Amino acid sequence: MNRLAFIFSKGTLLNRLLRKYAIVMISLTMIATFIISAHTFIQRQIQAQQVTNEAVQSTLRTLSDKTTLSKVIKDQFVGNADKIENITTYLTKPIDQYLMYAYDKQRETSDFLSFPNLVRDMYVAYEEVSTVYLTFNQLPEYFESTRENKGGTVKRGTPQLKSAFYIKMTITQGGAEVGSMFVGFDKNELDAALSNLNTFSGLSLYMISGTSNRLYTFHDQALAKRQVAKQEKLIDHGLQADSTLPLEALARSNFIQAQGLSDDYRILATLDKRAVRRVTARSLAPLIVGVIILVGLLLLLLYKTFKRYSQQIERVMEAMDEVAKGNLDTRVDTSITEYELKDLSVGINDMLKSINQYVEDIYKLEIKQQDAHMRALQAQINPHFLYNTLEYIRMYAISEGSEELADVVYAFSALLRNNTNQEKSIRLKEELDFCEKYVYLYQMRYPNRVAYHFTIAPSLENIEVPKFIVQPLVENYFKHGIDFTRFDNALSVKVFEENGVVHLLIRDNGKGITEERLAEIKARLAHPKVELFESIGLQNVNERMRGSFGESYQMMLERNNEGGLTIHITFTRRDDRV
Repeated sequence: MNRLAFIFSKGTLLNRLLRKYAIVMISLTMIATFIISAHTFIQRQIQAQQVTNEAVQSTLRTLSDKTTLSKVIKDQFVGNADKIENITTYLTKPIDQYLMYAYDKQRETSDFLSFPNLVRDMYVAYEEVSTVYLTFNQLPEYFESTRENKGGTVKRGTPQLKSAFYIKMTITQGGAEVGSMFVGFDKNELDAALSNLNTFSGLSLYMISGTSNRLYTFHDQALAKRQVAKQEKLIDHGLQADSTLPLEALARSNFIQAQGLSDDYRILATLDKRAVRRVTARSLAPLIVGVIILVGLLLLLLYKTFKRYSQQIERVMEAMDEVAKGNLDTRVDTSITEYELKDLSVGINDMLKSINQYVEDIYKLEIKQQDAHMRALQAQINPHFLYNTLEYIRMYAISEGSEELADVVYAFSALLRNNTNQEKSIRLKEELDFCEKYVYLYQMRYPNRVAYHFTIAPSLENIEVPKFIVQPLVENYFKHGIDFTRFDNALSVKVFEENGVVHLLIRDNGKGITEERLAEIKARLAHPKVELFESIGLQNVNERMRGSFGESYQMMLERNNEGGLTIHITFTRRDDRV
């Protein structure tokens, strides 16, 4: 059950419904196929019984027809004591003595016929007769005659009936049974009748007398010789043991129909069950194959029909997963969606666009609020009071001979003056001077541990740039890159021009940055939209420089050979841009 529930719970709703529909359709088809197969199987069983019954009935009709003629023939051969004497004399006397006997009888009775002549006349009168056998209980001899050998032959022993349809007639004299007469008829007519009604291959029919004589035997040509031999062996064993037919043993592998007649005939029809099963299987094979093909085509049609729709849903779901991960710039490709999914995709894209705009507006609002807060703080202190106080401290340090302290106070005063200045742009030379003083203060704090070098091409000194574009980058080095346990910390800031492009190169030998973090920062800086993340200084510089110098501006970060970080900023001067 858990595995079935897992199948139905996996994938989109459409896929789950499709799987449920496919399973229901296959189940119903299998049930219908099973019912039809069971009905066909039962019908074939009934047909098999009908075939065996019809085989017995056909044999009975033939038996009835031939019995009437056989009685006429019997009457002609052994109808009275004189005729029986004629035959027994022929069987027991030498031919010369029998001829003398026949001669004497002809003198006594003008209508007397010798036995050989009687047999020949019988074959002429009845063309369907093929064989005649005469046996007497008290005589070891019996008479055998065929249409090919009409004169017949006197033999000793037990008659071996040839292949024909025999009617056994009892010879009586004085109310007692004295012998038997077997009249054989051409079996082709009955064989043809049984072959025509044989819906299934594997039919056999036996007609047996009370004395276990095989009067007629039929085997379908399709019946295997090994199977015929096995069946014949069972029947012969039963007849020899107690003159009964082994019906129970035959019923294990055959449909059987047995009938006993009042005049001591037994008729047995058998039909091989395996042959019936083969016919049933062949008749059901087109149905089963057709059902499999039909179900396969239906499933394929359903799959093709819903595949495109399912793919469109998956694309929408993939886009929503990206949004859930925080990528608000994801958009659903509306060119691959149709109908209501297209309307849904357009609505999702509009919603994401609005969310992005809201985020950007909130971000800009926060920046403005921070700027207003800073201005309010700046306005709380009179800048001139601070400058005058710091200048007094500097002059006092000079008068006391502490020039180094005076330089520190001067650098701090210059930084403070620059920070409280409300101007939004500054000359590039002044920005570098400000940064140099910032580094100088760190050098004073950690003497003999920090070295720095600032250079700028004279032609680039007066370029107007946004304020605080270098300071945050230098500050990042002192926050994250410098190692104060070392004595060889170095920072280089270089500004030069090459092929009309201004290059600002900031290089250090600090702790560096991991490849993963570097790749993440590069991806975010290359993004055209505003994003909120931890590198606020880099992001601030990136956005303001992009706003000032447009597409000519680029910022590149890479690890250098010293193990530190190199920040390479390029842009085109405002007076050089169109």
